[in-house]
Amino acid sequence: MKNQKSKGWNRREFLGGLALTGTAAILGWRPELGTAAVEPPPETTRLRILKGKPACWAPIYVAEALLREEGFTDVQYTSGTSQLEVVKMSIEGTIDLYGGFSVQSIYTLEHQPHPFKFLSGLHVGCYALIGSTRTRSVRDLKGRTVWAGAVKNSGPHIFFSTIVSYVGLDPRTDVNYVWVNKDEAISLFRDGKIDALMSFPPGLHELVHKGIGHLLIDTNVDKPWSQYFCCMVSGHSDFIKKNPVATRRAVRAILKANDIVARDPELATRILIEKNVIKESEYMQTLPELKHIPYNKWREYNPEDTIRFYALRMRDIGMIKTNPQQFIDQHTDWRFMNGLKKEFGLTW
Repeated sequence: MKNQKSKGWNRREFLGGLALTGTAAILGWRPELGTAAVEPPPETTRLRILKGKPACWAPIYVAEALLREEGFTDVQYTSGTSQLEVVKMSIEGTIDLYGGFSVQSIYTLEHQPHPFKFLSGLHVGCYALIGSTRTRSVRDLKGRTVWAGAVKNSGPHIFFSTIVSYVGLDPRTDVNYVWVNKDEAISLFRDGKIDALMSFPPGLHELVHKGIGHLLIDTNVDKPWSQYFCCMVSGHSDFIKKNPVATRRAVRAILKANDIVARDPELATRILIEKNVIKESEYMQTLPELKHIPYNKWREYNPEDTIRFYALRMRDIGMIKTNPQQFIDQHTDWRFMNGLKKEFGLTW
């Protein structure tokens, strides 16, 4: 075990360790923290999880083995190619859990109501705002052209809007946008035709490594963004109501997976490739970014603070109308997270 802790695990060792000793032992947790064994079994052994493409959702996929240890014998990852499709799948009840960008989920729940509730945080960090040599701060973007995703009101656009509004700019009038795909945006940035772009794993951080741009905001370390969850875990209302034990077990497995990604990002990157979330050719782009994201900090922050912070920002710029507390009352269910606080040693 000591060797595995110091050098990481390959996939076979990881799965073998789960089978022989349990996740708690493999991660060095105290035996009394492994309360799953004394809980009732999950009400259902099937769990359907949205399969999204962002590499930062690595814990969702690393969690598969832990979910099986929690009693889920049928773990399905179901693809959704657009936010509209995800909403449709939610309404039709074909997914039980999903990881999503906090701001995108807030916006969608407001404008396209569907039966999902926030259950917990997933991870902090991952997004970055990269600027050209003509921009030294976020305020320098006034009157400039930026790329904040391929379509308006996407996760990158909403996240960017909260960033610029935080420094006193109006994202609706003070900034010009280009709505193109990522590859075209990179080309425009290289050619000096746009002055900033939003970056998220895998890929765009490589521009900074090559000296083409520089970081204006790194949400992995820069406050206040590093103090809130970029991505969160949500569950279907009917699934939660019918399967409270299964919901608790699923949330626990996903949160444990954060620690595995933090300890062994190489393993997590290989699992992303096996799950066809990223390509083999993207390994060297993705690995440094998984290493940089502070997956081990999820214990430090109350997920409700994330909803309150972003809902307030979004309300101020007219993206939603509901006030933060009303949104929290309507669209969150923290029972499972609160029930796990003692097990995980949370103090908030």
